[in-house]
Amino acid sequence: MSWRLVGSVSRSFLKGSFLGSGGRRWYSSGEQIIKPLRVINQPAGSDMYISERAFKRLSEIYRTSNEVLKIAVESGGCHGFQYNMSLIPDVEVEKRVGEVETGAVENEEDEFDDDFKDNKDVIFVLPEKGGKVLVDENSLKILNKTTLTYSTELIGSTFKITGGNLKSSCGCGSSFDVDTEQ
Repeated sequence: MSWRLVGSVSRSFLKGSFLGSGGRRWYSSGEQIIKPLRVINQPAGSDMYISERAFKRLSEIYRTSNEVLKIAVESGGCHGFQYNMSLIPDVEVEKRVGEVETGAVENEEDEFDDDFKDNKDVIFVLPEKGGKVLVDENSLKILNKTTLTYSTELIGSTFKITGGNLKSSCGCGSSFDVDTEQ
């Protein structure tokens, strides 16, 4: 299996930052970054990176259960924001992709529609049938330039988000604060 990898690896850790030269980008935690085949509904100036470990785990999940990762940011937690990750069936995402590509996006009537009317789903389509990552546009603004990675530790395995404008996080790993100066 061949992957579309961007750059090579540096073993130094610089708080989840990116190092680059000659047009190459890599994540400083020692992982390569996987470039999506395409990004649907991507707002200008917004991006999210996906590490090789996260890509491998997302691919396993997609192959075994045909589910994709959905990420949303909510206010709350001990640091002001928390991200909520869940697996959703790919058929739901494919329906959204079809609506975007045909221009037939359904507007569901809801009492909160005014707040979320323009909050489109951004869909990162991974290479080699590695699944997808879905992030709503407002969450992506907060998570801009962050990296989705996958961590295996003694207490369990989990997807984590690092870098970007995330300033601090708590021990639970899902609550964070953002640096609005960046």
